[in-house]
Amino acid sequence: MPDTKQRIQDVARELFARQGYTGTSMADIAGRLSITPAALYYHYKSKADVLDALLAEPLAAYAELATRAAELAPADLLAAFVDFTARAHTVIPVVTSDPAVRDRLDERFPSSPKEMMVAVIAALAGPDPDRAALIRAHAAFAVAKEATAAVLATRTLESPDRDEILASALRALTA
Repeated sequence: MPDTKQRIQDVARELFARQGYTGTSMADIAGRLSITPAALYYHYKSKADVLDALLAEPLAAYAELATRAAELAPADLLAAFVDFTARAHTVIPVVTSDPAVRDRLDERFPSSPKEMMVAVIAALAGPDPDRAALIRAHAAFAVAKEATAAVLATRTLESPDRDEILASALRALTA
């Protein structure tokens, strides 16, 4: 059985994705857990603290990947993003469903997710990219993320799925 903090995060992730961060209260989270709000506040001082706990690990992994992007070969970088998306797919709807979450990320981290994506696109596009190289880099990045999310929406990501997603992303990059 997961510990209380993990249960809180699991319920918050589900509610934030479904109702939005702004549309979810600490009372909503406590109610779903059948605990008192006071018990919830014992573990987390605020809804923002719950959100920070949910996003800390995926954002650290994304930041690390963006920092290393220029060092990785395009195939390795795309593979790393397939794997990242597979690990973080449950929190992606939390970030994408509510502008308040994206604003909070921009405030709390030295590099915003958008800036990190720019670093990844630059690494995929290569040195002195022309317009076509930038478009292919964006397409490859989108394939890696969106195809992985699409598979995970209906089943677990198997090795053949991962291989096909990576091959498709590389085709988009090099076409």
